[in-house]
Parts: sequence; structure tokens; C-alpha cells
Amino acid sequence: MTLDDSILGLRLRVMRRAQEAGVSAACREVGISRTVFYRWRKRLERYGADGLHPRRRHAQRGRPVQLAPEVERLIVSVALSAGTWGCGRIAADLAHRWKLRVAPSTVQRVLRRAGVATRRARLTVLEHQAAHTVGLLTERTRRRLWQARHGRTRHVEAQQPGELVCLDTFYIGQLKGVGKVWQITACDAACSYGVAWLLPAFSAAAAAAFLRDILVPLYRRAGWPLLRLLTDGGGEFKGAFDDACRELGLRHTRTQPRHPWTNGFVERLQGTILQEHWRVQFRRRYFTSGAALARSLAEFMRFYNDQRPHQGYRLRGHTPSALFHGAAAVHH
Repeated sequence: MTLDDSILGLRLRVMRRAQEAGVSAACREVGISRTVFYRWRKRLERYGADGLHPRRRHAQRGRPVQLAPEVERLIVSVALSAGTWGCGRIAADLAHRWKLRVAPSTVQRVLRRAGVATRRARLTVLEHQAAHTVGLLTERTRRRLWQARHGRTRHVEAQQPGELVCLDTFYIGQLKGVGKVWQITACDAACSYGVAWLLPAFSAAAAAAFLRDILVPLYRRAGWPLLRLLTDGGGEFKGAFDDACRELGLRHTRTQPRHPWTNGFVERLQGTILQEHWRVQFRRRYFTSGAALARSLAEFMRFYNDQRPHQGYRLRGHTPSALFHGAAAVHH
């Protein structure tokens, strides 16, 4: 017996019971209202016993697709070219580069129809595309683990570029033909301007060289005084690095032990570089030299500072370069 037959039998029994004990008693026994009973009886009188079959309810048709096919193809191509971007970031990029206003929810529906609604699915497509050309690295990049965030945090604030620059190192991985690769990253707490460099060696001397040769000259060219550096307690930020800070007249402060979120500005930047750059590039290319890695990183940092829209409270849609180089003022 099917479910429809069972429902039909119940309704017929209710009709017979109403003739024996009355409508009110029959409704109480079954637990239905008199309105429902009279609706059933009306259908019985009009169509006979077949009228008491449950009605077939078909799902309503969804709203038609509102985007042109070429726009959907553009959305999918942007999503696949930057495999780790979410729908909000894709929508912002479409508005910034293509002057195309599409809601993040619409972007997600397009990606779902194309079968690439998740980061895993998009990265898998990149892997399949690259597998037939350059192959994949046998050892994937290893993400640095963050300690879980507990309780209230103390926010780090800065009013102008150079007032506070957050530094941290990041282990990219051990690559065939290249060896172990470390990255040092600096993020300005006032304008999110980022600087990333591959360390020739994981040591305090290499970090001090980054400070002298890369970071300090950059701020001098931009016209901002570099005043304070914030790092964790790692060995690469001691010894020669402290000596370089004293020589350059920089104030060097460290986060408290087991408080990595204090340096959250640069931690988030490194997460962005990992998600939007390295995880995509390692599925597209096979790097065989440190120089190729450095060029790839420099290209992404130019995109991050000059083109990528930032929606946070510090920049509010501007790019980091706009504030760092004085093209726009952002009021906090």
C-alpha cells in the first residue's frame, strides 16, 4: 500500500465515522478541524472517492537566470583564476576591474550551477588543468598553525604609515630543486600596506638585511618615518635584528608569549598570501628556483597593494598604495 492509498483510506473512514457519530466526534477522534472535514466532504460529493486522494503538489519553478551567459562565464573564469577567493571577494573584483555590479549571493549561485561553489572544487579544477602540463609538487605548502583566540584582545592601532609596522616570518615549504623556503612579511598597521620577501636563510642576519635593504628604504622613498616594529619572540627577531633596530633608531617591541593574535595584522596578510597566491600558484606552476618564487611573490604584492580592493575599516574600499603614497586619505 502506498502513502496515497493510506491517506485515501483514512479520509474515507472519517466520512463513514461522521455518518455514525456526527461530524464533531469524528473530527475529535482524528484530530482535524471541521473546516478540513467539510473541504474533504465537498471534494467527495463533487468527484467521488477519487476526490479524496491527496493533491499532487509540484515545486514551483525558480526565478529565471538574470545574468547573460557571457557574464556567467566571466564570473566562473575569475573564480577559477583565483581559486581561493570567496563570493564576496569575487564580487568586489568584478566591481573594481570590470565595473560589473553583481551581488555575492548571485556569484555563489553561478558558481553552484557551474559545479565550483567551494574552494576545494576550484582548486581541484586547477590541479587537473596543471597536471597535464607542468605537474604538481609532491610536497604541498604547510600552513602555519594559529593558536585559538580566547577572550578579549588588545587591538593594535596606528594613525599614519610608519607609526607601527608588524613583522612575521612564514614557512612556505621545502620545494624540489629549491630547498626550504621562508618568507618574511611586513604589514603597516595604519594602511595595510604589505611587503613580502623571501629570506635567503632563516636567521636574524637575514631578517636584519630585509630591514636595512628593503623596508627602511621603502618608507624613506614614500616620505613616512618608520618608528616602531612589532614582532613575536622568534629567534630571527633577536641578536642581529635588534642591533639593526638600534642602528636605525627604531623601537622594537614584541608580543606576549602565547598571544599570536596581537600581531594579527601581519598574520592575516600572510594568510591572504597563502590562500590567494601560493595555493593557486603551486597548482599552476612548478618552481625550480628561488628567483622564480621571488618574482611571483613580488607580482602578487603589487596586485595586493595597488589593485586589490580592501573592505576593512582602515581602508574602506581604497587600496593600501592609495594611502601609503598619499593619493587618498582615509579617516578612521
